[in-house]
Amino acid sequence: MNLKARKGFTLIELLVVIAIIGILAALIIVSLAGARGKAQDTQRKNNARNLDTALAQYFLDQNPQVYPIHDTAGGTTIVATTVPSGLTAYLTGGAAFNSSLAHKYISTATGDSYAQAWELESDTESTVSTGNGVYGVTGATFAVTAGNSLVLTGIGTAVGNAFVTYGPQ
Repeated sequence: MNLKARKGFTLIELLVVIAIIGILAALIIVSLAGARGKAQDTQRKNNARNLDTALAQYFLDQNPQVYPIHDTAGGTTIVATTVPSGLTAYLTGGAAFNSSLAHKYISTATGDSYAQAWELESDTESTVSTGNGVYGVTGATFAVTAGNSLVLTGIGTAVGNAFVTYGPQ
């Protein structure tokens, strides 16, 4: 048999090529998963900012000026189109806040201040200790000072990050 006339690949060559393709595919999938999480976190932050705008408009339209009141322990969960009472009309197109992660809203009993938090997928962002921004969550509880001290509880997992806004500032 003439070896030079034989055409094709050996089994070893095929296995090496398949292994290289598998490694490259795995690297691409891992990098895309991180990008998806960051994009979803950006959407959550935009939701929080939209809700802030709606809360500011609501406050200005009320007499006396108050934010929607929800002062039960832990706050209210914001899901789908269920937002703090009376705010749906202030959100563009009745914006839906769908998220598989926790998001909460709480106000003082008098409605003079509020805080909201949105759990984030990524825990790589640097955190803040005051003002609006990304807070580190430990023990599923963290304090946010908003006029009076408001404590949001039960936000997502015991450890991670949450994007928090409060008002007035």
